[in-house]
Amino acid sequence: MLRGKSGRKNAYRRRLPILLLVLLLIPALAGCGSKTDTTGETEVQKAEDTVFRFLGQDISLGEVYLYAKPVIEDYDKTYGSEIWVMNVRLDENKNQDMVTLTRRDVIENIVKVKLLLKKAPDYGVSLSDEDKTTIETETESFWKNLTDEQIDQMKLERQMVHTCIEENLMAKRVYEVMMSQAGIEVSDEVARETTFFDLYFPTYTEKSDGVLMPMSGEEKQEQYDKAVQAYNTLINPAEDNVKKDPSLLASYYNLKDATYYTMTPNEILTTYGKDVYDMLYTLEDGSCSLVTETEYGYHVFYMKALTDRDATDKRKARLEREQRNEYFTRIYEGWLKEEDPNYHYEDSVDFEIYDRIPFQ
Repeated sequence: MLRGKSGRKNAYRRRLPILLLVLLLIPALAGCGSKTDTTGETEVQKAEDTVFRFLGQDISLGEVYLYAKPVIEDYDKTYGSEIWVMNVRLDENKNQDMVTLTRRDVIENIVKVKLLLKKAPDYGVSLSDEDKTTIETETESFWKNLTDEQIDQMKLERQMVHTCIEENLMAKRVYEVMMSQAGIEVSDEVARETTFFDLYFPTYTEKSDGVLMPMSGEEKQEQYDKAVQAYNTLINPAEDNVKKDPSLLASYYNLKDATYYTMTPNEILTTYGKDVYDMLYTLEDGSCSLVTETEYGYHVFYMKALTDRDATDKRKARLEREQRNEYFTRIYEGWLKEEDPNYHYEDSVDFEIYDRIPFQ
């Protein structure tokens, strides 16, 4: 049976964005208050609450907590506490629990912000007076919302929060300049989503065990006659609302699988085949096709929007976001090898200390 889009979106897990910068308005971002090794020595004694070292800096438990806190709260609010006992399928052969994945994401985002911060001079980035005002406001707001227990257990200080927000905003500005220079833009043609109604008259019946049984020649003729009648009603409706809403005809003919679809050109091609694809893109908005036969039955297509503006804009934003992420990841991986080739998540993180941050 040809039915619309498959595997469009996974609602079970929302990975962290490429940066936690978008959470600046929930002022809880960090990578701050770090102790920097300026001795030039190869071996440096870590502080007792250091989760890992990066670019010669001790990244403390408090710093990591300020990254983790908004993520934990956001996931709990969006999905509920059960999110933390969920396993996520990474590929055909590997699953991983949500806590492990999120813990790694938090550390990776600290690393990204630190690298962006280091590259700020290369991109000529500095903070404006407006940025500095934002930093002060968000610092005050966040600090007031910390409990005494959180401050004590995670060894937090107000200046640490201030530095967190300052560093993240600087990193965000560097990222914005990078993306501006990259010139990533997706055209309407590439992002196009088309919305149409498929008045579908099947020429088979489905048995209880799922087996499809072709209709008899007489039954097929009846379905064809109904499709022709539906077409004539669409082009010469007795009432205007029929043409504006083909679902009225679907109800009249009791068509269970007749509905609106919003699909990309490739999805239309894959679902319906080239003949239907070519025919659909000859239609204009508000027009309908002749009765069209496929291996599944007869169709009358009503074209609502060759380019569905809302759906196309959303897909364009998603494609541009994906391309920006891919672009940044390529640069980021190069920076990481260049700036701190000895850093590796599994080997560099002190998980005994990191475990003091509860993720569930």
